[in-house]
Amino acid sequence: MRTSVAIIGAGFSGTLTAIHVARNVPAKSKIDIYLIDPRGTFGPGLAYSPPSERFKLNVRAQAMGAFPDDVEGFYRWLKERHPNTSPDDFASRLHYGAYLTDILNEACSRPDSHCLHRMSDQVVDMTRESLSGRWELTLKSGSKLAVDACVLAIGNLMQTSSLSRGSTNGFRQPFDPKSYEDLASREHVFILGASLTAIDVVLECEGRGFKGSYTLLSRHGRFPRSHEELPASAVAHLPSDWDTRGSVRALVETIRAESHRLGSSQPVFDAMRPKIQSMWQHLSLSERKRFLRHVRPMWDVHRHRIPSKHAAVLEQLQSSHRLQLIAGRLVECKPDGARLSVAFRERGPLGAIIRRSFDVAFRCTGPEADITKTDSPLLKSLCVQNLIEPGPLGLGPLRASEDSIPLWLMGPLQRENLFEITAVREIRQQAYEVATEIQDFLATATTASNQ
Repeated sequence: MRTSVAIIGAGFSGTLTAIHVARNVPAKSKIDIYLIDPRGTFGPGLAYSPPSERFKLNVRAQAMGAFPDDVEGFYRWLKERHPNTSPDDFASRLHYGAYLTDILNEACSRPDSHCLHRMSDQVVDMTRESLSGRWELTLKSGSKLAVDACVLAIGNLMQTSSLSRGSTNGFRQPFDPKSYEDLASREHVFILGASLTAIDVVLECEGRGFKGSYTLLSRHGRFPRSHEELPASAVAHLPSDWDTRGSVRALVETIRAESHRLGSSQPVFDAMRPKIQSMWQHLSLSERKRFLRHVRPMWDVHRHRIPSKHAAVLEQLQSSHRLQLIAGRLVECKPDGARLSVAFRERGPLGAIIRRSFDVAFRCTGPEADITKTDSPLLKSLCVQNLIEPGPLGLGPLRASEDSIPLWLMGPLQRENLFEITAVREIRQQAYEVATEIQDFLATATTASNQ
């Protein structure tokens, strides 16, 4: 008896899950794997389909392998194609996307692998048949697909709600090559956000010959810290139970004490990395809210670092007065002839509202985590069916039912439960575990049907 699984989303998390099901999990019968994505690309996803090679990974090549038991796999792949590559290089996101495509093709071309079906389509609805227990998927093309199990791996949700009280119509998309075509003739660029993507946009603009000025607006007015070159002796010594204390205050005290002792926060966050999910799960709801309100802004700039070369470019642009980073909130962004009129309120109780005019605006505020603000028809349907529900923190969905319904949430959709689940290190482990659970479920279902 053949069994089947639909993996909805073919970016990093969906692709890795498909690879593990296809090649790493033994089965007595073949599994039909349906990898479904409206973009028509399978592997890179949006994150690894940038407009040029200037968009870099923020983790060194030697640690970016797609498999938990082979973290250097990407470095070897890259070294074969680019012999001058160093294990400490911050490789292009384009190269990483090509790597994901290659390992997907390799996994599915093996004679002992399961059957992969790539489908360029969008799942707009899914319901579970009461008698058979199978899922019926409705696709945007009008087709129907019945499968035994489903994985929801749609990645980061795009922001579709309005920004403050302003329109988003004037913003260009950071990952669209067309967004950079006419920059050489422009003078003033506005960027909403100051995170990794915002920095990529600045570097891309510079590479495209832009000579004007940048104004970046973010809630706290901070760039991510840069990767430091530290001696081997700079090792953090954390209490053995730091992740289970359930106290934000204790967490902050530990970070501060070790950072002060070492003269850097980098080794502290590196040492915490393997147990961040455990830390999050030991916090009560009220402590999680306290973390998000008071700690997360500083946590993000220390945890998600940038290459030192990128930090040097930002410093040079600031010192030459071509780049200004402002702490505040967007009030309005609307067309004003051929330009854009942007109004923002500076941070602070007496923050003034400032209005400026720009030639170009980019939106780099990150994904939409709150599923009540997304226009995804699939997520809306799953909420109506009480299969998922919005989490109390607005970080993503929760499984509304804890029974054995064969539905798995992958990657960024698990932020509410795990917090740290958007980077390669965590997702590659989760993909392996989910693939194993899928195989166990399908094996059980096959045994039951044969009795």
